[in-house]
Amino acid sequence: MLSRIFLLAALALGMASAGLPVSAAPASPAVLSSPTAAPLLMGEIHPLRSGLLAEDREYWLRLPASFAAHDMPAEVTVLYILDAEKLFPTAAAAAAFFESSRLSSLGPTVVVGVVSGDRTKDFTPGTSNARRDGTVDEQAKPVGGGAESFFHFLTTELRSAAEGHIPQQARVVRRILVGHSYAGLFTVHSLLWHPNAFDAYAAIDPSLWWDRGAVANRAARAGARTAKAPFPRIYVAFATAPRAENAYHLSRAALFRDEAVPLLEQQGIHVYMKDFPQEVHGSVAPPAIFDALKTLFPAELPKAAAAPAPAGG
Repeated sequence: MLSRIFLLAALALGMASAGLPVSAAPASPAVLSSPTAAPLLMGEIHPLRSGLLAEDREYWLRLPASFAAHDMPAEVTVLYILDAEKLFPTAAAAAAFFESSRLSSLGPTVVVGVVSGDRTKDFTPGTSNARRDGTVDEQAKPVGGGAESFFHFLTTELRSAAEGHIPQQARVVRRILVGHSYAGLFTVHSLLWHPNAFDAYAAIDPSLWWDRGAVANRAARAGARTAKAPFPRIYVAFATAPRAENAYHLSRAALFRDEAVPLLEQQGIHVYMKDFPQEVHGSVAPPAIFDALKTLFPAELPKAAAAPAPAGG
């Protein structure tokens, strides 16, 4: 059974015709303000059984308005947003804005929201019993370590199911992976180990403190050494509002900026770094997702007119 996703702000564009809404707001048409009102739809929820994970999963899907209008674009972008239950509305609204804006070259965009399961297991690349401050809790059982399994689910089973909704005449020209917090850590890990799996990455305040900074350390030491042309791009944002508990996390962010970024650039990967000094970890995702799309896909500059030929012979 499908579910439709309601959006009560006028940010959503049209979606596919089948399904029942899930909500970013009141979930039943019965609570609409008027019996003559109609809900605005932002997307649909689809169930998915994963053989790789041996779990029932679901994904949220937003299709460009042009699909419903039968004005099929020749090319589409696919944006994968992790933690869909929190961030799908932000990503879908940003995609709707930029795909019809002269401010961006993003173009028609399919948004695939990946609903979290066990976030610690899915998004961390190694088991750990280290704390956020870099110390180790010797009494705690190490947890996590499922990032590679989740990556293969994401890029095979989920990708096949979600992109199966794109009509054959619309060619996928780029794929973007966006994640925040643990999912941002997973996004950085994916770039380092699988750099060409996506065309662009956006890691929002990634939890680089995990396992005493193992991902940041690996980035500084080896970067994305298997990267090849066409090289991907990555946008990395950090919430830098001063907080005592952020000291170790921000030290790993500094390591990434000072040592990993130059290495990644040498390897052909362009890195965009952005600090959000007015934001904390819990508030940075919405503004950073918008900024990431604007930064990664700026409007194409018009070509300069040809200079007139010099007079005379």
